[in-house]
Amino acid sequence: MGYLKAVLKKDHEKKIQELEKLILLGKKLNKITTPDEKKLEILLSKSNNTDIEKSVLSNTNNYNSTSKSKKTDAYNIQNIQTSADKITIVFDRNIDKEIIKFFELKQTPYYKDVFDIDARFDKINTTHLKINNIEKINIGQFKFNVFRLVLTDKRNIKTSYFVDKNKIIININESKKVVKESNDFIDEKNLIRTIYTDDNSIRIKFNKTFGKNDFRYSAFKHNNNYIHQFDIKGKYKYSNPIKLSNKYLDKITVLDKGNTTRIRITNKDKINIRYIKNKRNLIIKIATVKKTAITNKPYIPKYKSKVIVIDAGHGAKDSGAVGPNKRYEKVVTLEVAKYLYKMLKEKGHKVYLTRKNDKFIKVMNRTTLANEKNADIFISIHANSVPKSKAHRVQGIETFFLSPARSERAKRVAAKENSSDISSMSNSSKLVFLESLNRPRITASHKFAIDVHAGMLQSVKSKFSGVKDSGVREGPFWVLVGAQMPSILIELGYISHPRESKRLYNKTYQKLLARGIATGVDSYFSKNP
Repeated sequence: MGYLKAVLKKDHEKKIQELEKLILLGKKLNKITTPDEKKLEILLSKSNNTDIEKSVLSNTNNYNSTSKSKKTDAYNIQNIQTSADKITIVFDRNIDKEIIKFFELKQTPYYKDVFDIDARFDKINTTHLKINNIEKINIGQFKFNVFRLVLTDKRNIKTSYFVDKNKIIININESKKVVKESNDFIDEKNLIRTIYTDDNSIRIKFNKTFGKNDFRYSAFKHNNNYIHQFDIKGKYKYSNPIKLSNKYLDKITVLDKGNTTRIRITNKDKINIRYIKNKRNLIIKIATVKKTAITNKPYIPKYKSKVIVIDAGHGAKDSGAVGPNKRYEKVVTLEVAKYLYKMLKEKGHKVYLTRKNDKFIKVMNRTTLANEKNADIFISIHANSVPKSKAHRVQGIETFFLSPARSERAKRVAAKENSSDISSMSNSSKLVFLESLNRPRITASHKFAIDVHAGMLQSVKSKFSGVKDSGVREGPFWVLVGAQMPSILIELGYISHPRESKRLYNKTYQKLLARGIATGVDSYFSKNP
């Protein structure tokens, strides 16, 4: 209804807001949202405020065609920070440099540096970026999964960027200028013609064509100093008298090592070095250095630290399901639980494990710890299985929340997980108890399951193909009954399936599952602080 009103009023911004709400609601209800996403992409591509911005955001002909990144699930930008000469973009997980596309535009009288990043940023409307001496910084969702940042100035500004785990750091320096070589130490006889420094680089010029096999770069730490070393196959007659310095570095030395010239950079603080080589030039760039580095404040979520209990299913005499080549459910659940424990601790939460080793705990007792610690959420981790006759056909990730079962599939899965120690309770007693469950807690658990399930799928699909989504379901899982907080049971996959079984024993796959669960936890708490 809100979207239709916005269309009738021709309110562009309102249309975007209402479409985003529709898409979010549709995904929570597992509905198809592709048509709405396409509409949103079209609207976002038109949402620029000035003629200059419109021309930048519509100009795709200047794309660097060699920088196309391979298709992956979109990353999410958590926040963007600025300092005197730096922009830091923080993501929800570690990223690859290939998701960045950079190009420059000249639109008289303006120069523009444009960064297109395969990511989503949901805080565009509330984020305003400003850096001294830069006329304008614009951000926008160029496409549904492409975030665009544009630096605009009448000077031809010089930018460089690098990736540091889950961050993109863009350095902004003075306007670009032609650097002339020093006339004091020019060697016209040997391979190396001259060596000199400028604002943030060391430049080596050669008298003839210089190949990639003619030098070796190494970096290491020695006596609490960071060392970056370039050994060049060739002589330079001014190695001994020349003295190089740079205001950002502690020490630069040029050494004659016989038929090799060594350039050695020494700094007490960690620095980032990159180099550019062409036929007769080697340029050593100092991207981040001690005196310009500004410590970025860590990303702090809007919600406070939470108490979380993680339950690794089964253990000891209760091995759970057993897959091909004696792959045990109890082993997989404990490994993923440990990775998840570490990731959530790093986010500042108080985290507890129901078991840290191969130990048996009764199903009825697994939520006891969660209640004693007054936990905010409870996560029980399992792996599914089917009989051998169906093992090759049935696979997929499922997430369950506690509710009286409505499908035969949910009843079957619940019966498998409930089997260890509640056989004495009659079916009628179980049903009466489950029907009396707290309805608001079921609703919260359902929301929690949706967020975690989406996080897992996005994470594992970024590295593995053919991952099946078996959905979010409700079921009568006895391990969740005693929990007095939102709780879910995760089936990481089918350990009975030949391929999925191998993946569940793969460390990389286990870490991706854990990272996806952690992302889902963040998503849930951000909406339910």
